[in-house]
Parts: sequence; C-alpha cells; structure tokens
Amino acid sequence: MMHSLLAVVVSHGGSTHLHQLLSVLVAMNGCETVLVENGTLAGRPVPAGVRIVEGHGNVGYGTAVNLAVRGALADGPAPDWLLVINSDVTIPHDTAEVLPKLLAWYPPSVDVVGFPFLASEGGPGRSRGVLPTSRTNAFITLRGEAAAVARWPELRHPVGAFFAIRVPTFLRLGGFDPAYWMYYEETDLFTRLYAAGGRLAWADDEWPVVHVGGETVGRSDLLHAELGRSAAIYARRHRATLGWSWPAVHAGQLVVLTARKLATGHVHDARRAAGILAGLTAGLTRPSWEPAVHSRWRAAPAATRRRLGRLPPADAARPTTPAVPARASRSGELGPGPDPAVADPLATG
Repeated sequence: MMHSLLAVVVSHGGSTHLHQLLSVLVAMNGCETVLVENGTLAGRPVPAGVRIVEGHGNVGYGTAVNLAVRGALADGPAPDWLLVINSDVTIPHDTAEVLPKLLAWYPPSVDVVGFPFLASEGGPGRSRGVLPTSRTNAFITLRGEAAAVARWPELRHPVGAFFAIRVPTFLRLGGFDPAYWMYYEETDLFTRLYAAGGRLAWADDEWPVVHVGGETVGRSDLLHAELGRSAAIYARRHRATLGWSWPAVHAGQLVVLTARKLATGHVHDARRAAGILAGLTAGLTRPSWEPAVHSRWRAAPAATRRRLGRLPPADAARPTTPAVPARASRSGELGPGPDPAVADPLATG
C-alpha cells in the first residue's frame, strides 16, 4: 500500500497515552505508523497495523527517527511527509481527521509544518522555540522565550515533540544528527534547514495537539546535565555561525536562572539550571564524555548511533511524487518564512 505520510513515534518504555496515540495514527488515511521503542514495551499492547522497531538499544530521539525512516525507505517508495511524534503526545479527533488533508494542501515550497500545542490541563503549551544565538539567549534571559519568539519570527522553529517535515527535505539534510543523544536534535535540524533556504509554515490554532511533556523522562539530574552536554555539541557543530561567544552567553543565562530560581524559592528549578550548566561546562571541556552510556538510561554510544542513524542520500529514495528540487541560498542566509498572504482553506477561525 502506498502511504503519503510516515508517522514515527519514539518511546522509552511507553507512556499512558501511547496506545491511544498509535490507534489514532493507524486510523489516519494514507498513514504508515512506526513505533521505535528505545527501551522495552514490557508486554504493553500495541494496536494492529503498527510497525514496531526495537532491540537496537537506547539510541535517543533523533537517531530513532532516522532508523524508522531508513526502514520505511528500504520497504517501498518514500512517503511525502514525515510526522515526528513523542510518545507523550495525544492528537484530538478533529486534528487527526484533517491532518493528512492539511499537509497535502501546503505548496511544495513549504518544507516543515509546526502545530500549536495544548498542555494537559487545556491551556496553551510550548510549541515554538527560537534558534540559539548570543542575542536571542541574552534576550531570553531578560524578557523570556515567548518574547524572543515574537521578536525573531525568522528564527522560530517547532519543538521536537510534534512536527511534519517533507521526506525529500529530511533526506537532503541528512536527517537528525546522531551526535545528539537527547535534546538539541531538532534545534540542529532546523538550523541546517534555515541555512539551506528551507521554509516553515504553522498550522492554524484550530488544529492543536496535546503535549504532556516530560512523562517519559521525569526529573532526572543526569538528563539535565545531558541538556547542557547537547548544548556543547551544538556550539561545536555551529561555531561558524554562532561564534565563540555563545557558550559563555548561554552559561551566563544559566547562572542568572539559577540565582533567580533560588531567590524565589524554586529549588528544583534552580537545581535543574545548575545541572544544565554543569553539563555544558563538562561537554565543552570533555567532548567525548558520555555519562548516559553508563547510567540507568543505558544510552547507546555515539559510534553506535552514527552507524544506526545513517540515512541514504536523497536521490536514492523512491518518491511517491516527484521530489522538490533543492532551493539555492547564499551561505549563512536564512530562508524566507511562510507567505503571510496564503490563507489556510481548512481554518475555521
């Protein structure tokens, strides 16, 4: 059967919403659903029709997505869109019903579609970030992330828990970078997308998804440090555009955040910020440091992730529709955002 949409759900031991999420995806028109289990399902039931990829170890989020894409390409023609989904997301009925039609409506010039998030209690969730720079990080320290997202719309990107990207685009970018075990993998992907002249669009607020957030991770000191370590990897990968000052700006941001949280009595948040700072410092001074490999998370080493997460070149995939030619851009130039004059015919608001 030919599919226009490949939905990849990444899990580590599942979540309370996993079965419901998979059931919704399997019922979508033209959707192939893959569950990549980085831990163990431990006998949890999975809906019929879901392809399960497991036994590869805890390769992290981005490498798990690459693994699923590579398997799908080996089995048949490349789908048009890749839907990247965390296991603690749920998709409301109305969004699930319209999602394949919505993605089919976007013109070929749109590479990525982001979606609005609702928190579990029903209020707005965090669905957008802004690419790191010395200016954006300093601004966030003073004014907060929401203000930075509004200030730099050309640097906005979806958070990694739920977004859609065209498969030819994903392959041209080389997929997620396996250097990242956890965190910053989508930041790195969208940095490369913008540098290649890619375009993002945002679904209307009528079509949200619900993101619990943190259910599969919880409050882990090691993962706080891992967030800092991934920031160090990002700094090395993008030093040419970030400059040498960004790690220092980010470290200062974390120092201010730690002090601010301590002053207001939020001890756990202060401890989290301090843990990220420690991870950033250690990641900068010890690039080969991989503490999660020998932890209870049993993370796969970087060499294993590189081997498993390698994707075929874009021209090796068999597309279901003609691939969109890559758009040329000047080095370091950000691509234009979605055309504000284009209205979504599916929007009701």
